[in-house]
Amino acid sequence: RRSNIESMELRERRREEGKEITSMALPEEPVCGSTAVEGKGNDHADGQLSPLGSETPRAKNTSFFVSVGTFKKPVGIFRALGEAAMSKAKLGFMKTAIAGFMAGMYISAGGLFSVSVGGGMPEIAKTDPGVQRLAFAAVFPVGLLLCAVSGAELWTGNTVKMMTGILNHRVTVYDVVFNWTVAWTFNFLGSLFFAYFLVYLAGILDQQPYLSFITNVAESKIDMLPGKAILRGVGANWLVCLATTLGTSAQSVTGKMLGIWFPITAFVAVGYEHSVANMFLVPVGLMYGAKGGFTAKNFFEFVGFNLLPVTFGNLIGGALFVSGLYHLYLGKIPFPSDGVGEVAKKKHGEIEARQKSKAGRVTVAVEKLHHNRMSVSARSSI
Repeated sequence: RRSNIESMELRERRREEGKEITSMALPEEPVCGSTAVEGKGNDHADGQLSPLGSETPRAKNTSFFVSVGTFKKPVGIFRALGEAAMSKAKLGFMKTAIAGFMAGMYISAGGLFSVSVGGGMPEIAKTDPGVQRLAFAAVFPVGLLLCAVSGAELWTGNTVKMMTGILNHRVTVYDVVFNWTVAWTFNFLGSLFFAYFLVYLAGILDQQPYLSFITNVAESKIDMLPGKAILRGVGANWLVCLATTLGTSAQSVTGKMLGIWFPITAFVAVGYEHSVANMFLVPVGLMYGAKGGFTAKNFFEFVGFNLLPVTFGNLIGGALFVSGLYHLYLGKIPFPSDGVGEVAKKKHGEIEARQKSKAGRVTVAVEKLHHNRMSVSARSSI
């Protein structure tokens, strides 16, 4: 009897510990976290697997190295992108136009930074072209970082966000077409404004070797075959939108910077074509005399043979290669407005109630056994 009682008491304690763990609040969104502190590391309890597919792994005990990071898993990333699409659908024309104009200026600032660094090393470009490409590419992400942190409306990034929204029935076709049209148009206007007023009139690229560099860049883009421009556009926005997903995954500004920086540097160094970057690089090159200058013929040749094909390729790369493929992989994303949170709470409450009921029955059984033992002891003493 004593062994049975001890066994029941041990089982009761274990059930009570399990009840405390399962009564923890469920995470609101799929987030993975890992924390470690400097000095004596303290292990933390294992997190639960949430109904939406998130998990919090056990932190490792570390003595000298500090590692702190938090990130969303794919379901959480694309839920956040769908929610971003819902927010963008509510902006209206004026806010979308202003934010799109700012995004065009931000990307142009990154493009100017790249020209100022990469265009200033012609000798290195002859002997070590990879080094010059890397220098040009490594500073370009500044524009994307400004867009990501400031909330500007960048058309290329919006391809994955709005497509995720429509695939998960968060926005309408009208919302998508409206956002893409206004964002693309005002990205172009912002880029032209920056190129004319803040570069050409300011005389930023008047001197060699920058003058030759920017004119050569503009001419090479205009002379590119449309089919090649489409394919390079696909590759560019595939990496840009993957950078968008990495930035969305991160929970800190530092994490967003790291997530965005490397894919953007990769697409620029490889030589892929980004439509909004071309909205700055080609017009400013024409202003400085490429193809004979900024004439109506040269401008419409640029739009027809480079900008529109690259835009089409960017659309495929972002909307289909990222949003479309992940939709096939993940399926329809559950959103809080679908009642998923309430269902999870209800199931969690049912589990907790069953465990409380079991714990109560165990307590009654233990008390009964204890009472019987006391009765036997009393009779024995008599």
